[in-house]
Amino acid sequence: MKQKELMLGIIGIGLVYIIAIWGLGFSSSSGAPAQSGQPGGAVAANPSTGDSGASGASPGTGGEDAQPQEVYVKALSTGSYDKAEVQVKAGVPVRFHFTADPGAGCGRQLVIPDFGVRLVSQGGEEQVATFTPATPGRYAYRCGMNMFRGVLVVS
Repeated sequence: MKQKELMLGIIGIGLVYIIAIWGLGFSSSSGAPAQSGQPGGAVAANPSTGDSGASGASPGTGGEDAQPQEVYVKALSTGSYDKAEVQVKAGVPVRFHFTADPGAGCGRQLVIPDFGVRLVSQGGEEQVATFTPATPGRYAYRCGMNMFRGVLVVS
């Protein structure tokens, strides 16, 4: 009986491991590995001003030639992002800067599935993706296991 319980425990741990690895490697809704820096998405906040709104772009500007909106998000070892919601303007490029505390666990990966963004911060180094959100709306950003969560508001 104990061998059967042990075997079931090992199988359960194996399944959790497989699901976790799958979640880290596949972040787009199509099931294909996502690439960082693809056009189409956005996130924002400027740590130097504390502003969680769009920065680096003038009101009324748009298109690929506009100055990018600089966005800074950090995964904390406490199990959340430093910004739960960030705002950017549609049609204006976004430069998304991501870092993570070394103790952030699964939060060291950030994905924005709707825009094909996948960033991984190893040892706290900054990772950057540049993309342009075309359509206003609310878009989730999260870790690969969906434990860290945030919302990108495109207006």
